[in-house]
Amino acid sequence: MHKQQNLPFKKTIDKVTQVFVPFVLIISFTTFLLRITIYNQEIFEAIKVAISVLVIACPCALGLAVPIVLFRTASISNEKGFLFKNFDYLQKLTKVTSIVFDKTGTITTGIFKVKSITSKNGQENDSVLQYVASLEQQSNHPIAKSILLEAESKDIPLLPTSDFIEKVGVGVEGNVDGKSVSVSKALGGENTVTTLNVEIEKKQFTIELEEESQIDSDFINNLTEDYEVSILSGDSYKKVQKFGELLGVKDSLGDQTPEDKVSYIKKLQRDRTVAFLGDGINDSPALKQADVGIASTHSTQIAQSAGDIIIHKGGIGKIIEIISVAIKSQNRIKQNLFLAFVYNTAMIPIAISGNISPNMAALAMAASSVSVVFNSARKL
Repeated sequence: MHKQQNLPFKKTIDKVTQVFVPFVLIISFTTFLLRITIYNQEIFEAIKVAISVLVIACPCALGLAVPIVLFRTASISNEKGFLFKNFDYLQKLTKVTSIVFDKTGTITTGIFKVKSITSKNGQENDSVLQYVASLEQQSNHPIAKSILLEAESKDIPLLPTSDFIEKVGVGVEGNVDGKSVSVSKALGGENTVTTLNVEIEKKQFTIELEEESQIDSDFINNLTEDYEVSILSGDSYKKVQKFGELLGVKDSLGDQTPEDKVSYIKKLQRDRTVAFLGDGINDSPALKQADVGIASTHSTQIAQSAGDIIIHKGGIGKIIEIISVAIKSQNRIKQNLFLAFVYNTAMIPIAISGNISPNMAALAMAASSVSVVFNSARKL
């Protein structure tokens, strides 16, 4: 895959250490030689100064600068309701410029609420809901589960069902309490409402369902101040366009296959860093392709496996907190590296001058590590 499993700061520390350690060794040895040959100092005194240089320049604080912050970040992120599978993506999160959302199950909850039941035959709405829910109890479709939840919330008892048939992508039909019942999804539609055509003993009814959203236009407005936001969905193009308009997302694309989603993200990645939030099996390729993939514990296992960050408490609104924690974490690491490197470098001339003993050099070196620990312990 295109994702590289290495932490940028770790690579930087490795490079600095590869140069810094030999540099300190050379400085220490040179100091020893100069004090013997030029200053005619006793070998024991020259060795003490050389040891002071080595001790005070020990890069222990550099080694602590990153892992302590990462441990702190892991604890805080878990408390806030999300987990980093790998901290390699902290740096990428701070560079994200585009956020792409899947629609169904990600922006929306996947739960449909009954908006209205239209009856032209004078039949009570609860009666229509009873027959539809009784039939839908045989199905595992999200719409079926939503119908059952609606009936349960109204304490509507279910009727016996037989001869159940489910036509994938079309609807269901069967016999409910001796009456023939069929439910099918209406084709087309330009709005966010899902319409079901219901037939009970050849009498026609219409049920309008509206999917619950986890976010609102205010959330999107806040997000679009700093990021380019897009919505991708397998739902019809017109429906997704209308849904995006209601939230204030201009770039909302429907009729998207898993391959289409990957292609769209690749296109964005030409000049942007992309985060993708998805929940389904069909989102897993896009989660892998994105610079940062974010799923939730409500997502399918395949989507969770493909994601780099898992939200285990709360909804997709956590994206703001996730990026905020990543930015604060990276800033804290930079502070630690500055403290460690500048402190050690600044103390080397003091050690070379011979104004500090090895014992005091050890205390000064420990103080450098302590400063990094205290800085890491501060509230992120």
